[in-house]
Amino acid sequence: MKKPPPPQHSGSDGYGYGNYGGYGTYGYGAYSGYYYGYGGYGYPGGGGGGEPHPTRTLRDYLLILRERIWYLIVTFFVIFTACVLYALNKTPVYTSAATVQVLREKQEVLPGPVDTENRVASTEDFNTRVRLMESMTIANAVADRLRDQDRKNFMAPYENAFSLGPPLTIQQRLLEGRSVEPMRQSLMIAVSFTHPNKEIAAEVANYFAEEFIANNERINADTAMKLVDDLNQRASQQRRRVEEISTSLNDMIRKYGDVALDKENDIKSAELKQQDEIVTDDQRTLDASKERWSLVQQQQQSGQPLWNLSFIAGQARVAELLGSYGNAEVQLTSLEKKFGERHPDIIQLHQTEDQLKQELTDAVTSASQTVYTDYLAAQSDYQQAVQNRDDIQKDIIEMSQVQVNYNTLLHDQDVADNMYKAILSSVEEEQAQFNLTAPMYRIVDHAGIPGDPSSPHVMAWIVGGLVAGVALGVVMAFLVAFLDDRVKTAFDIESVVGLPLLGIIPRIRHLNSSEKAQAVATNTDRRVTESFRSIYSTLKLNDASKNARAILVTSTVPSEGKSFVTTNLALTYALHGERVLIIDCDLRMPNIAKSLGQENLERGLLTHLVEKRPLEECMVKDIYPNMDLLATGGKTRNPTQIFNSREFADFMTHMRQQYDRIFIDSPPVGAVSDALNLLPNVDGVLYIIKFNSVKRKTAKLNIRRLLEGNVPIFGAILNQISLSVASYYYTSYYDKSYRNYYVHDDDDQLKEPSVQPAAARAETGDERPS
Repeated sequence: MKKPPPPQHSGSDGYGYGNYGGYGTYGYGAYSGYYYGYGGYGYPGGGGGGEPHPTRTLRDYLLILRERIWYLIVTFFVIFTACVLYALNKTPVYTSAATVQVLREKQEVLPGPVDTENRVASTEDFNTRVRLMESMTIANAVADRLRDQDRKNFMAPYENAFSLGPPLTIQQRLLEGRSVEPMRQSLMIAVSFTHPNKEIAAEVANYFAEEFIANNERINADTAMKLVDDLNQRASQQRRRVEEISTSLNDMIRKYGDVALDKENDIKSAELKQQDEIVTDDQRTLDASKERWSLVQQQQQSGQPLWNLSFIAGQARVAELLGSYGNAEVQLTSLEKKFGERHPDIIQLHQTEDQLKQELTDAVTSASQTVYTDYLAAQSDYQQAVQNRDDIQKDIIEMSQVQVNYNTLLHDQDVADNMYKAILSSVEEEQAQFNLTAPMYRIVDHAGIPGDPSSPHVMAWIVGGLVAGVALGVVMAFLVAFLDDRVKTAFDIESVVGLPLLGIIPRIRHLNSSEKAQAVATNTDRRVTESFRSIYSTLKLNDASKNARAILVTSTVPSEGKSFVTTNLALTYALHGERVLIIDCDLRMPNIAKSLGQENLERGLLTHLVEKRPLEECMVKDIYPNMDLLATGGKTRNPTQIFNSREFADFMTHMRQQYDRIFIDSPPVGAVSDALNLLPNVDGVLYIIKFNSVKRKTAKLNIRRLLEGNVPIFGAILNQISLSVASYYYTSYYDKSYRNYYVHDDDDQLKEPSVQPAAARAETGDERPS
């Protein structure tokens, strides 16, 4: 028969189960059944008390340092000792510095235009000059100045120096010891050098300042010379250009002549005008010829005699023949009136008339042919006149282009000549300007021989060792703490593991397991007794645990003290007048009976359930007042079959009716699954965690397995914590000011209730009241 579900609360009393939420001092919420809030902390899934999730405080971090103080001390000692030894054994070095002034612009001997390219107009310009001073070119120049003995003296301190790589060159040593620092609010630069030899330090610092100025002058000289060379090259190119233009002009003059180039266009223009008149006349002649020929063609087509045309009739021959022909007709007419047709004179006149007519016809034909010939001649003359005019126009256009080219060459010659002269002038000005320009830098203070070494600063290394030792020691302590995954603090239990901390139990020394199991009854250690009383009070204040009858006690791994907690917590309840039963359900490695001094018990849970022995024969009654014990009665290889049986469920139901509290000691949940099979028959779970023994991830994983049983876990009990650790980890439980409440100088005057085992009571005759 399954146990009834736990009572459901609305949350108004500060407690809640399952999905019903919870709040107040203790709260239980849903995480696959249950999750937790404790001590005012709200946990995910639970109703919580409205307080924030527990976080680490400054005190927690101080405790981390306190626990791992030796890591801090050892790290501090190593770092501090290393710094002190380094400061005391390091070869002293000396630093000497020269001061260089940077002028805003070049100083001109004679007034002239401002050289904006070399002007220091901004911070970037100044910083650029500082970076130039740090270049390898300066180091090479300084290295070249160190000759023979100076070079040997410079490199001598480094000959036996330890180096991981190949030995550094003299240039690399120069760059390593050189420092260039601009001075604030000024255009001054401090050029310093550090070396074990103070004379060399001063000498090299001056070399750096001098070589920087000299290098800058070399750069300016090279720049000026390059500029002059460029100008000379441009002048040569320009001179060749002038020569090319002059050659082209001479060729054009030789071809066209100097006068023709100037007057040819005027002559051609007059010829063009004259030719235009000729074209006009030829056009009129052509039009007249064309018109006469058209009239001739019209007369021929109409059959009219051509001599009707005036320009035909006006021909001398045609006119003569027309006169003769007319006279002949007049004579013939007169004779015909006098004589007949056969009269010889009339016949003669007819012959004459025919002859004249034939001649007239020939003359007209010849005249018309002449008209046609004149038309063709006029047309040819017109076309030739037009051609001549076009040729003259073409010549004029060609000469105009030649004139333009000529004028362009003249202009180019003037421009090229002027530019050539300007370039020559620029060359002269640049040479004169360079010769009259003063340097932009000057040495204000030369480097002197230093008196005291600049390094090492012993006090600075000591202070630095102190600071670095403490800092790295703290880092080491926290790194070890970060890597340490074991449960130690309330923060670990409540925030990481996810359970409320019900209480902590100090470690008991110099007692065997049997004496530890009965520590509350014998009051051997008052702190232990008070710890269990505190846990008892906490469970009594919580509605869930207050009404729970069957409580399962388990842990993550073996040897965490779950049996010790089970017996002493059961004794605490028994001392407060409740009927208590302890059931040893660790059927693989039973320990409860042995720890309570009940060895060689052959009867127990297995004999009752498997062999069907009566319960009274299997149970040890009144092992302590109000406390009974049911041992395992043997071992079995399959405990889950027993715990999942109907007989075990009926047995638990019967025990609930007989006892106020039933404490079940089960195997570790991380080792076997027996505790999971016991969950349906209990009202809650107490989870035992051994201090600084169990990993947080492991505990959290196994608690999650328990939560899947939908049975509340009342909380965790941290066991076996040393008093020295508890004093600074859990001051709310253990504080020096509480000592008088636990330990009294006059213990004989204390009156404690007498609690004796059943065997001892039998010997003294004490009996338990009914």
